[in-house]
Amino acid sequence: MKFYFIFFLISFSRILSQPWADHGKIIVNPKNPHYLAHEDGTNFFYLGDTAWELFFRLNREEADIYLKDRAEKNFNVIQAVVLSEWSNLIFPNVYGDFPFTNGSSMKPNVTNGNDPADSVMYDFWDNVDYIIEKAEELNLYIGILPCWGEYVIARNGKPFFNTAEEIYSYGNYLGKRYAQQPNLIWILGGDRQPDERDNGIELWRAMAEGIADGVNGIYKQDGDADYSSTLMTHHSYNSSSNWFHEDAWIDFHTYGSYHSNYGDDRSYLLAEKDWSLKNPKPTINSEPAYEGHPLNWIKDNGIFTAYDVRQIAYWSVFAGAAGYTYGAHSIWQFYNPKYEKISMVELTWQKALNMAGAVQIKYLKELINSRPIENLRPDQTLIADKVTYNYSRVCAVRSDDYAYIYIPTGISTNVDLTMFEGEKITAEWFNPRTGELSFIGNFSNKKVHLFDPPGMSKELSWLQTGRGCDWVLVLSKL
Repeated sequence: MKFYFIFFLISFSRILSQPWADHGKIIVNPKNPHYLAHEDGTNFFYLGDTAWELFFRLNREEADIYLKDRAEKNFNVIQAVVLSEWSNLIFPNVYGDFPFTNGSSMKPNVTNGNDPADSVMYDFWDNVDYIIEKAEELNLYIGILPCWGEYVIARNGKPFFNTAEEIYSYGNYLGKRYAQQPNLIWILGGDRQPDERDNGIELWRAMAEGIADGVNGIYKQDGDADYSSTLMTHHSYNSSSNWFHEDAWIDFHTYGSYHSNYGDDRSYLLAEKDWSLKNPKPTINSEPAYEGHPLNWIKDNGIFTAYDVRQIAYWSVFAGAAGYTYGAHSIWQFYNPKYEKISMVELTWQKALNMAGAVQIKYLKELINSRPIENLRPDQTLIADKVTYNYSRVCAVRSDDYAYIYIPTGISTNVDLTMFEGEKITAEWFNPRTGELSFIGNFSNKKVHLFDPPGMSKELSWLQTGRGCDWVLVLSKL
């Protein structure tokens, strides 16, 4: 009896510690609609990891390893695609299973039972179930893409979904199957811009309606649905605000700065654009440059490093984004030697788990969550120097009582302290490589002050400027 009581307490404690149980579902922050929050007002900073091929390429034991690692590194959203980008329904998942019977989107391939020891009983959807439920155990949300954009907006052949009825039906199946899962964030799209196809916008709207109706136990394709039970967005190169800003189904926007070059200004320009919209919604850079990915897919151009991860992340968030999605080139595709390499990947996914960017990105989440965000907003007027639009651009975000200023290349920066009320300002350096704070001093807020960032580290104190010498200046009103 004692054993069962202890087990009950452990299980009960784990349930109570889950964010959806403790704080309620994720909503748009009612006090600052540029950000996300839980129903009880707790801030929700979206820190995603890119795991597109998770449902397809990992078995249960491997998924356990990956999800546990990401939970330990303080990620809270795992972005994964149900209908794989690379299988194109030609190749089965790791267990040899396909999602549909005879390739028909109206006929999910579902068997009786879900025993993983029985290869006939354990089907494609059972494996998706397992991964979603495992993520739930680890307090992780799954940013679930019903399919990659190619299935709707085809660039390489014929699309899989061609009518609103087909895509509504598929969305409804998913919504109904996962109606009771508290840890899902629905992400429609997948690279392709919805207007690349004449009826593309119509099809994505039909999928959103199908998902919501399925969650609500309804099958009625009539162009109307109750979206209060879902949290949805759309993923592509440009922000979803370009097409869906006024749609009832979309709760927040995403965009991607992608993988073309160092210091891509789209990281902050698209966040700034969405911030300025009438009736704003949160926005997130959900596909930035992946760590270990070659620039513009050409290895000789160079490889994105942890520094690029940090620069894009801080640029995006300090320009107004409500979160950020990290990506590692080896992990999104879960590369191992039995699979063909995609775009010159070098490490297996297991070796890539501890890439520096994956370890460091949590410090941004911790920094944003350390203080209230009700009045947080981008404010470049804090920067007294001429604003530059290149890889050295300094980016600032502030509340009424504090400010964060990201200096990506260690250059000396003039800051207008008169922007704060009161008499004194406390200044500190925040190290985005380690999460450590170091005190600078107290300053009068009656003038402009020049701040000179320290060296990259104690061992490299002489290295003060250039790639990798990034710092965050933290200002607090006394």
